[in-house]
Amino acid sequence: MPSMAMPAPDGGRPRPSASDYRVALVLPRSGPAGIFGLECLAAAELAAAEIDAAGGVAGRSVRYVHVDAGGDPDVVAGHIGALLAADEIDAITGWHLSNLRQSIARVVQGRAPYVYAAAYEGGESSDGVLCSGEVPGDQILASLSWLRTELGLRRWYLVGNDYVWPRETAARTLEGLRGLDIGVLRCRFVPLGTESPTVWGSVLDEIVHTGAEGVITLLVGSDAVRFNRAFAEADLADSIVRFSPFIDETVVLATGAQATKNLFVSAGWFSSLGTASAVEFARKFRGAWDLVCGAEPLGTSVAPSPGTMAETTYSGMHLLAGIAGRSIPTVHDARRAFSSWAWDSPHGTVELRAGEARHPVHLAVADGVDLDVVARVSTGSR
Repeated sequence: MPSMAMPAPDGGRPRPSASDYRVALVLPRSGPAGIFGLECLAAAELAAAEIDAAGGVAGRSVRYVHVDAGGDPDVVAGHIGALLAADEIDAITGWHLSNLRQSIARVVQGRAPYVYAAAYEGGESSDGVLCSGEVPGDQILASLSWLRTELGLRRWYLVGNDYVWPRETAARTLEGLRGLDIGVLRCRFVPLGTESPTVWGSVLDEIVHTGAEGVITLLVGSDAVRFNRAFAEADLADSIVRFSPFIDETVVLATGAQATKNLFVSAGWFSSLGTASAVEFARKFRGAWDLVCGAEPLGTSVAPSPGTMAETTYSGMHLLAGIAGRSIPTVHDARRAFSSWAWDSPHGTVELRAGEARHPVHLAVADGVDLDVVARVSTGSR
């Protein structure tokens, strides 16, 4: 499915000045992850507005240098490197895929703080890089244990896109399941941007052939939408459960109510959490969405519910701005935060220990195009 259109970079704003805190905001405008671009942009703008209202980053106003994360990872990373070499950015953040994170980390090489604001496979230790998203143990293993206890699901089939996050996440999941009475019968990886009905049909045939009771989907954006629709069209939703740690409200809405039966999702954030901080974030997000995208008719909000990807983008920017206290964040500050740090997010306190962010994680089930939280499966504490 086509990705959402995004506003032109900087919207014609003047070139950032010395009084600005210049952040490369790396968000997808194209490719399978492009579906998340607008929600992440609105969330990033909300975070910037809040930071500026509180005095800025050491008195400097946040100014984004927009970078499309949807291209070839090495090309995008090369652009980040050129911005650093020209002294046009002070830091990097944003929601994007792990293959791009690895390329950016290799190019940056500790020259600027870099907050990677997405759930990921774990293990990142590059100099100056902070990964603020959920990791498989909290997000996947805890959810599979809940589904085993509550629904009796033991036999799983895993399908993911063919790049580092799904493959490494699958490997960590298999390792974590050793010794348990939960097993993955087969893993299948398909290229990013797979549109072929034949490929999806062969995946569905394998699922049926293995006798799996559930399917773990490690698919990105529009690929997850295509799979979910094909799954429902094959009449598998009544007999086989789906579970994903990488679907949010945006993907569920794009999938459609007719294709979300027995779909479970785990994440730190859901718009249905109902806590005071969650309600407040959702309210402010709607205002930011309308400013970024415009409301029509005048005075009427057309904003969707903020998804997980939006909330992680927002939290990642706040993490970046906060690691130095009243000073401009440096790589030294990122190194210190890597060892031990904590920050408040709309879904609760997140702790960063030895480079691993520990989130309270919830499990939700789709109800049409909504995601209803059914359990808290991990506190995020060790």
